This record gives sequence, C-alpha cells and structure tokens, in this order.
Amino acid sequence: MTRIRTALVGLPLFFVIIKYLPPAVFMVLVAVSVVIASYEMFALAAQGGIHAHRILGAALGVVTAYSFYDSRVPTLEILLVALLTIPLVSLVKVGREPGRAAEGVGAAAVTLMAVLFVGMLMGYIVALLDDGGPRGRDLAVLLFWVVWLADAAAYAVGSLWGRRKLIPAISPGKTVEGAAGALVAAVAAALVARAWFFTRLTMRDAIVVGLLLAIAGLLGDLFESMLKRAYRVKDSGAWFPGHGGMLDRTDSLLFAAPVLFYYHRYFIA
Repeated sequence: MTRIRTALVGLPLFFVIIKYLPPAVFMVLVAVSVVIASYEMFALAAQGGIHAHRILGAALGVVTAYSFYDSRVPTLEILLVALLTIPLVSLVKVGREPGRAAEGVGAAAVTLMAVLFVGMLMGYIVALLDDGGPRGRDLAVLLFWVVWLADAAAYAVGSLWGRRKLIPAISPGKTVEGAAGALVAAVAAALVARAWFFTRLTMRDAIVVGLLLAIAGLLGDLFESMLKRAYRVKDSGAWFPGHGGMLDRTDSLLFAAPVLFYYHRYFIA
C-alpha cells in the first residue's frame, strides 16, 4: 500500500507543478531527476564491476534533456559530442594499461546508455510541454496521470489476484493479471482525462493512448527490472517509499513519453 500512497501523493504534486508553475521549474526537476537516475544506473553497473564515467555521463544527460527544452541547444549535436567524447575518455583512462580494454569498453557503453536512456528519454517528457502548444501542459499531465495510475493498478491487481507470472526470469513479481489491470486502468484514466482536462482526445484516441502508454510503461519497467536482475539488486535506490529509486519511479515514464509525443504529433495534433 505504500507504493499506492506514494503515487497518490505524487500525482497532485506533479499536476500543480506542470499546470501552474513556470516550465523552467519543471525543467529543473527533470535535470535533478536525470542526475539521480544516471548515478543509480552507474551504481547498478558498478555492482558488476563496470565503472562508468559518472560526472561526464550525468552532465551530458542533463544537457541532452535540456536540449528538448531550449531549441538553441541542438539535440543531435549534443548526442554526437557524447558519442565522440565518452569513448575518448575511456581511451585516455585505460589505453596505457595492458589488460584494461574490456573495462574501458564497458565504461563507455554504460555511460552512453545512461545519456540515451535517461537523458534523452527524459527530454521527451519536457518536449511534451511544447509539442501541444497551449495545451502542452495538459499533454504532460496526461502522461503522468495515465502511466502512474496504470502502474498503481498493476501493483494492486497483481498483489490481490496475481497468479500467473508474466516474465519470471526478469521480474518474478509481475503477473499477467497485474498487466491486465494496468491496461484497463490506463484506458479508464485516459477516458477520465478526456472528460476532465483533455477534451481534444476522441474516444478512439483515449483508448489507443491508454493502451499504448500502459504497454510502453510496462516495457520500461521490465527493462529496468532486467538491469536490476543482472546485478542482483532489488531497487535502484530509496528515494520513494514503496517504489525504490529514481529509476524505479521513472522507468515507465521513460518509455511512455516518446510514445505519447509521437502519437500526439502524428495522430492528434
């Protein structure tokens, strides 16, 4: 129940931040989240003996996310800088010491992955504020509303009625029943959003958006579970009661944000 209470507190808080505070405040919150989530990913990798370039990776992740907020900062060029700089740092650090080539490759791969998985995907959360024009704030609220209610429903249904394991090799706690509960809750949440604050959604769009965000959120959650499973870690951190770390709290949003962004751009806008 702690997990559900955390979601119930988080949703109103993010509703106020997104709807009524300047976008710069949300960008600062995203930047802090990128740093924390990046360091959590680096800590997971360190459990397996891979020591990423933490400061460089977190900094490039923040700049990548910021590029979605400020059009003067080109995203593609930032990613190019990351692609060139990160391997170079590995080369400098291990190139003079025999037997450390694999360590350098691992450090570069994990660091670049954090920039893309955390920095770039969180950037899409920021991009939702702009992509919807005057309704951009509603689009961002829609993301949190649908994904977090689906996540809470998956946990509640899975805890009460879950019997069949979804992918036990990756996430032993997730069940088919919980996933079904997430799908139903996501569609219901999207329909409520249509009646409440996002009237541009047609009935069809609400159903499709609900299903897509639930599936994307589940995939993001499973991917992060795979990372934790690889290094035998239960949670990526302890920032959120019942949820664990920043990665645990945002993994579903990371996959869902670009899905909503492009669905809105090509099918709703």
